[in-house]
Amino acid sequence: MKFEEINLSGFGKYPKARCRVTRPPGIFEINEILKTDSVLARGLGRSYGDSSLNDKGVVAESILMNRFIAFDEETGILRCEAGVTYKDILDTFVLRGWFPAVTPGTKYVTMGGAIASDVHGKNHHNVGSFSSFLLSFKILLASGEIMECSRTQNSDLFWATVGGMGLTGFILEAEIQLKKISSPYLTNRSLKLKNMDELFDKLEEFDADYHYSVAWMDIVASGKSYGRNVLLLGNHAGSDELTNKLKAISSKKYIEKKISVPFEVPFATLNKVSITLFNSAFYMAAKNKIEFVHYDKYFYPLDFILNWNHIYSKSGLIQYQLNVPEDKGKEAIDKVLKKVVAFGGGSFLAVLKKMGAQDGILSFPFKGYTLSMDFPVKKGVVEMCKVLDEIVVDYGGRNYLTKDSILDEKTFKQMYNGLWEKWMKIKMKYDPENKFTSNQARRLGLCPS
Repeated sequence: MKFEEINLSGFGKYPKARCRVTRPPGIFEINEILKTDSVLARGLGRSYGDSSLNDKGVVAESILMNRFIAFDEETGILRCEAGVTYKDILDTFVLRGWFPAVTPGTKYVTMGGAIASDVHGKNHHNVGSFSSFLLSFKILLASGEIMECSRTQNSDLFWATVGGMGLTGFILEAEIQLKKISSPYLTNRSLKLKNMDELFDKLEEFDADYHYSVAWMDIVASGKSYGRNVLLLGNHAGSDELTNKLKAISSKKYIEKKISVPFEVPFATLNKVSITLFNSAFYMAAKNKIEFVHYDKYFYPLDFILNWNHIYSKSGLIQYQLNVPEDKGKEAIDKVLKKVVAFGGGSFLAVLKKMGAQDGILSFPFKGYTLSMDFPVKKGVVEMCKVLDEIVVDYGGRNYLTKDSILDEKTFKQMYNGLWEKWMKIKMKYDPENKFTSNQARRLGLCPS
């Protein structure tokens, strides 16, 4: 087995760790690693913090395990290896009339990663997260045994693995349900709103009318502009709704067009002035309109810019995503935003979504509202996030482990009170020697050193 020792990070580039990385082509090689080392599966490294880092063992990237195994054209059920990505599925099945039922904001995520993070999308309030459409998976345990897991078969391991950040075993295969579509386009309705009151009112007003919803928020603006936002509502468009031009385009394979951030932007350019100008320009350019939008532009706008994380300089970024209960969601998010605005903002793009009920143990979603923000790593940011943590805990909320890089053990266990203990019992049942571990797991007390 070939190992490469490199400085590794998540997509946020913070923190970094010296890791031994390998790309196993199959089960045999993973088993060989387990005989001597701890191991952590890693897909494309799109989690932000240290959840895909393991400086005390091996990081095994799954990208060579990326084959489709079976597909039922009638039901839309796909069986594939864990290294298959959303992009692979989109490139192969959209023209055949099928689409991922739940997708995160990037298509550069593997199915193994989607399970480990129990990813959610703009339609969580309607259909739930990735696990709602996960029928089963195969997982390699620390003992070398391969188990098939579903809601009815080894269900404890199923629910501990979903949202379990790769700490229960190495996911090998997944069986998932795709969604039937008749075109690659969505009907997108944009609403330019002045404040948070308007946003929460509109989210409720259009809840039943649109399958997808997400709001961009300006978290730099203060005074009369405080809380201004743009709400994007969407439904899959039928082929009969499209113009003849769009129908013709829809029948051809989609060709991606990309631009690139070729180098890390100097830190000095990341100041309140530049971020304020960006947010103001984004809001001013928005219009109240209804239009057809290709799925790539609607779901994956940041994928259009290669290496967009370079804009946060070499220091990297902290992605902070919280979820707070529905009944006091607006009050909690208002408190969070006021703290961020007082600090001076810092996020180019902040998004708010409504969340629905969700099964799972360490899965992030529950019925409420989620707000996601990016902060460049600079003086005072970690301390500000710790203040935000206190607000989130006070309101019975939690942070998303896939985005987390700074939670301490005490705060994590407050956020996931009663859940982490349940998860830990299952972890110890199937991996008593902590063969599957990560830097994040050790930081949060999920894999004691």
